[in-house]
Amino acid sequence: MLAGLAWSAQLQAAPECDKAMAPQRCASYRQGWLSCSDLTAGSRRACIEQFTPALSCQRSRDARRCEALLAAQAACEGSEGLARRLCVRERLPAADCSHASNKARCEQRAAAEQSCAETAAQQGRECVRKALAPSGN
Repeated sequence: MLAGLAWSAQLQAAPECDKAMAPQRCASYRQGWLSCSDLTAGSRRACIEQFTPALSCQRSRDARRCEALLAAQAACEGSEGLARRLCVRERLPAADCSHASNKARCEQRAAAEQSCAETAAQQGRECVRKALAPSGN
């Protein structure tokens, strides 16, 4: 039982990357983990996916956002949890809707995501869905 508690405590701490087999990947994951450390396990996974910078932005679908996420994570060093997520979000560029097939819909979604920024994972998706739903329903 004591070993189980020690193991679960290790899962709660940010990873140390000094001796990792892939230190760059570990450092990238650590950035995402620090942004989401205050969330429960289910919400944390989705949050980490959103806030973990790519190892290389060259192959990223949105290279501008990828590079901005790297810079934002570096600028927000020293904070954790909600404070870090808010810090990162305020430094990210707005969605680029200039190439979207439906520019108005893209802009609506960007506004909805901005207004729902403080909610995470499933609650965040529901918030965005409600914001995008036609008001007649």
